[in-house]
Amino acid sequence: MSVIDLGNIRFNWRGAYQANTLYVPDDVVSYMGSSYVAKRNVTNIPPVVGLDWDLMAAGSTQLTTEGDLLIHDGNTPVRLPRGTNGQVIQLINNRPAWRDQSMDPSRRVWKLAKVNGMGGYQTRVYLMTDGTIKACGYGGNGSNGDTLGANLYVPVRVATEDPSVRFVDVYSGGMQHYALTANGEVWSWGYNNYGQLGHGDTANRPIAKRIDYFVTNNIQIAKVIPARPNVYDYGTAFFLTTDGKVYAVGCNANGNLGNGTTTNAFTPVRCGSLTNITQVILSALPYTAMAIESNGNLWVWGYNASGQLGLGDSTDRSTPILHPSMTNVVKAVASGGYNSAGASPAGHALVLRGDGTLWAAGYNAYGQLGLGDTTNRTSFSQISSTAFFTDVFSGDGRFPSAGALSNQAEIYTWGYNGYGQLGTGNLNNQLTPIKPTGPFQGQVVRAIFGGSTSYEGCILQAGGLLWAAGYNGLGNIGLGTNPSPSSFSKIGGLAGTIQDWNCYGTGMTYWGLGVLYNDGRVDTCGSNTQGETGTRVFGNNDVQSLKNVIF
Repeated sequence: MSVIDLGNIRFNWRGAYQANTLYVPDDVVSYMGSSYVAKRNVTNIPPVVGLDWDLMAAGSTQLTTEGDLLIHDGNTPVRLPRGTNGQVIQLINNRPAWRDQSMDPSRRVWKLAKVNGMGGYQTRVYLMTDGTIKACGYGGNGSNGDTLGANLYVPVRVATEDPSVRFVDVYSGGMQHYALTANGEVWSWGYNNYGQLGHGDTANRPIAKRIDYFVTNNIQIAKVIPARPNVYDYGTAFFLTTDGKVYAVGCNANGNLGNGTTTNAFTPVRCGSLTNITQVILSALPYTAMAIESNGNLWVWGYNASGQLGLGDSTDRSTPILHPSMTNVVKAVASGGYNSAGASPAGHALVLRGDGTLWAAGYNAYGQLGLGDTTNRTSFSQISSTAFFTDVFSGDGRFPSAGALSNQAEIYTWGYNGYGQLGTGNLNNQLTPIKPTGPFQGQVVRAIFGGSTSYEGCILQAGGLLWAAGYNGLGNIGLGTNPSPSSFSKIGGLAGTIQDWNCYGTGMTYWGLGVLYNDGRVDTCGSNTQGETGTRVFGNNDVQSLKNVIF
């Protein structure tokens, strides 16, 4: 489907009119030899000029082929044939012409903002190939960069205090966001209730501002790790320096900043004396933190009520502790959060070691530790499996699911399965790793759980395709109106070669999927209550299947 972009006017070609199809504003159809544009959401009303439709091009004298347009070269009318998928109309030499989106760096996406598998509270953030950032969705608290706080239904450039600054990476943590320059500067904007933006105050900012602390102290940042968004938004962010040190800012209720206190920090503080760190891991609220050293040592601190630090007790730690037994670690995940307001928090941790073994500690009421029972653990125990694992991932909430990939490119899942997210064909919780059946086995390259607080879906990439199982009530995993498939199903509508993909959203039902193609286009689906899909779909209408984001 081609998108005609005339500034504030955008037309989406939907082909020949079909009954029972939902059309939204700016959708264009052909009908009985003419072309009509939808003025509002409309279903089962044939195109005629009135409240629902308007005439775009009438009869065979103006329209010969679906998608043709009449333009004027200054002398006589000429026809502009229909463009190809993903193209936009731009003025080239003062004349409208189709152009590949990928040719315009301001319209081509470079990276999707991510944080620990998810990103953004009803806000979606994109790094463009020209180094600018665009955002859409929820406008409260400065989250989408709109100074008036309005929701945005298509991505709009986020303003910066220095308009000339260009970025190489972007990160999203709930309603607060961070961007990184090539020289290691960090800029931030959005929600700032706990000072998580790092500017020395708690003022929300719709305009991105540089964190001066790092510049003043000659500290270069290599990566930002914002807190994983959950239904509760108490902001925290970690910063990994180019020389392997760790800094943190924001909420510190459980000592998660690692500076020996439980006092919130409005400017970055050093996280213990950590050095030579290559990975920093932070769960959803309440925060459990981990760090992996270049030699494979594991450091742990923060929230520990369920024993997820694996230190043999349930006592929080406000400074990083070198774990006495977890060595040769290559990856770790920390899960935390609530399943509902007022519920007691819980969390667990999973550790992958270089010998391909998995280890687990913490809350285990639904088998999320994969140890064959529902008994909590305060020390790390090995998950029994003959597989050699190469990756591990987990959902959030008190009812989380977990999974891992093997060196045979196969996926294993276990834990909570209330929405069929394990892909096992049933809704039974799984106490040990199980290998779901499907043609994707032997080809899986990546998998994650989206959403949290028990509303989860699992999405995996295999053979150039995407597959999904679990919660799909709002089109979260792109399977149309199928509410919660318990077996992995192929996600339809992919419109190119996948470069990257990610789940977005907050902890409950307000989340969805985004797919970045290698030509810079993005398709998305899922919750759209604040316009976060960026597809110009209005009226609180969720997007059930992949649809092109309008840049």
